[in-house]
Amino acid sequence: MSSLIKSIVIVFFTTLIISCTNEDDFPNTYVNETIPITMPEYNNIYNNPWGYEYISGGLGGIIIVNDGFTENGFIAYERACTHEKNSTCIISSEGGSSNNTILICNCCNSKFMIFDGSVNEGVANQALKRYYTYLNGGILYITN
Repeated sequence: MSSLIKSIVIVFFTTLIISCTNEDDFPNTYVNETIPITMPEYNNIYNNPWGYEYISGGLGGIIIVNDGFTENGFIAYERACTHEKNSTCIISSEGGSSNNTILICNCCNSKFMIFDGSVNEGVANQALKRYYTYLNGGILYITN
């Protein structure tokens, strides 16, 4: 009886340890960007709800989206795909159109919704990594 309980305890803890590993760990990259959002080069996002721009930063770059609804008004996502988790597999607008609401990974072809970063289709099982945004006096701050 004692060896049966011991075996059950060993199997239980082994299963617990294996199930606690997180396959969804995304590389943490320091982000602290400031964007003068009212400058002409950012007109596509400043004056266009759901317009977006790509900037450098993060692991694979950052996409800034004018969400058109919230008080802050802007969303920032990591461009590195959450499935591939590297700087060469990045998301961009499907078909390259600035009016498209679908973002697609150039490696695994997973598709994400621009509205909330959620997975729309493909092998990715995690939404796009989202950064904090704060708008103050025409300057958009993007941090993690």
